Amino acid sequence: MKRALILSGGGARGAFQAGVWKYLVQIGWKPDIICGTSIGAINAAAIGSGMDVETLINLWTTYNRRRMYRLNLLQFAAYLLSQRAIKPLLDITPAEKMLHDNLNFQALKKSSTKIIITAVNMLTGHPEFFNQKEIQLKHILASSAMPLLFPWQEINGIPYWDGGVMVNTPIAPALDFGADEIIVVLLSPVGHKKLLQPDTVLKAGEHLFEHFLSGSYQANLRNYGLRDKGSLSNSNHKTRPEIVTLAPSKMLGFKSLLSFSKTQANQLIEEGYNTAHRELENKLLNIKE
Repeated sequence: MKRALILSGGGARGAFQAGVWKYLVQIGWKPDIICGTSIGAINAAAIGSGMDVETLINLWTTYNRRRMYRLNLLQFAAYLLSQRAIKPLLDITPAEKMLHDNLNFQALKKSSTKIIITAVNMLTGHPEFFNQKEIQLKHILASSAMPLLFPWQEINGIPYWDGGVMVNTPIAPALDFGADEIIVVLLSPVGHKKLLQPDTVLKAGEHLFEHFLSGSYQANLRNYGLRDKGSLSNSNHKTRPEIVTLAPSKMLGFKSLLSFSKTQANQLIEEGYNTAHRELENKLLNIKE
């Protein structure tokens, strides 16, 4: 039995994944491979480096927006108008320091759990995957470098930015790994459950953005002849992996992407835990195998 945990991108909504992980640790469900993009890559690296769930949750509820990034509004506008160069809107120096201080990259390199994160090669437009043997801080920063908001990162002289541009939910490496049991943690309900039709331009824009983020996941499911079942099932288990998809219950809005507030973090951690408990209780098979 091979188990996989897939962690989507979604900025500050990633606290939801910490709540899911809390429940998985509680029931003793251990993945053999964790695949993450953007904030999912950060959570994946934290878990792979041996960070315990209490520390992970503490980080989510401690580092607010001002301790994660600073606005470069004037410089961004000046560079935009002059067209001299590209200046990202946000200075992520605080986030870099937080990751440097809290992630143990030596422990990550030795992790028995396979960790895969993705970033997009800006020159080719192709997503590329990096494993725990090669992941460094720059790989994580690249995977989470939201275009124009955060600075892209150079790896071996090649610029990379957010993996979510092409592969926001990186399930393919887990399928290629031969995972039998897969838990996918989305950070949006779009693409997972039926929602109300948007009734304003802003809500329509949010739907469009979320559809863009979920596109690669839906495409991969179709390419592999799978579907998002929403719960685990024994049907056809010998030939197909069992997939459960967990997601927030409602649209969270654009603001939630960069809102590293304690209030939002606590709400999403609680929802992630409760969602996992509701959807997974008595459904995961052979937990101790």
